[in-house]
Amino acid sequence: MPNFADPFVGNVNRKMTDQELANAIRLDIAGELEAIYLYDAHAEATDNLLAKKVLRDIRDEEKEHMGELLTLLIYLDPKEKELFEHGEGEVKEMMEELEKACKKC
Repeated sequence: MPNFADPFVGNVNRKMTDQELANAIRLDIAGELEAIYLYDAHAEATDNLLAKKVLRDIRDEEKEHMGELLTLLIYLDPKEKELFEHGEGEVKEMMEELEKACKKC
């Protein structure tokens, strides 16, 4: 995902609307997810205890960034919150159904 070859890729020559900024934040979230995956993979790929500790710490900081970005996204696009909450509700219903089914076993 990084595009280091173009030093101007992140620059915008005008102010973004809130909707454009929300779309940019979604891209930022994708970058954080990629970083989380990579730091975790690198930590698992080594036996060096210091490297594991540092990489896992950085990974966890990226997860904090995810929370910050998601909060900002919800602020910029309130409809997003409704969709997140609806999705959360669907998963909770499935969890309850599974819990009930397991109790019958």
